[in-house]
Amino acid sequence: MKTFLGLFLGAVLSLPSNATEVAVIDFRGALLQSEKGQAASVEPRQQIRNMESQLNNSRLALDAFAKELKKEELTLAPEEYQRRIQELNQRDAAIRNMAANMQRQAKQMEQQLIDTLSSDAEVILKALIAEKKLDLVLNRQLSLYASGDVDLTAEFIKRLNEAK
Repeated sequence: MKTFLGLFLGAVLSLPSNATEVAVIDFRGALLQSEKGQAASVEPRQQIRNMESQLNNSRLALDAFAKELKKEELTLAPEEYQRRIQELNQRDAAIRNMAANMQRQAKQMEQQLIDTLSSDAEVILKALIAEKKLDLVLNRQLSLYASGDVDLTAEFIKRLNEAK
């Protein structure tokens, strides 16, 4: 019985099988790294830098206000001290809100950029899939492991750059 099972298993494993051609790609990363993506992201990056600078200036002003309050803590009337603590907390909340809005705006700008570049990139990706006769293409972030042979991101960026 063991001999029969071993022969059967050996025969099944030796049969030719249809291999699935799989590749991975970092679509978003490729779009942002391409020449068009780099050129299109200049203005949004500048806007983000301006927002970060404004946020940092607000944080510095808040820190200075907090240090000044700490120095004057013992000389202020209790009502005035409480009023300034409340102002400090309001300013802190405003800065945290500003940071959250900045992150939201940055993500929106990035998504708009990707949406703008995606239509042309999808055509290039479909041609690459047809050329390589791929059955399945996964987002690189979804795979636990992929050898360099199946990662098409570099080739995809090259083709994006070639398509003017």
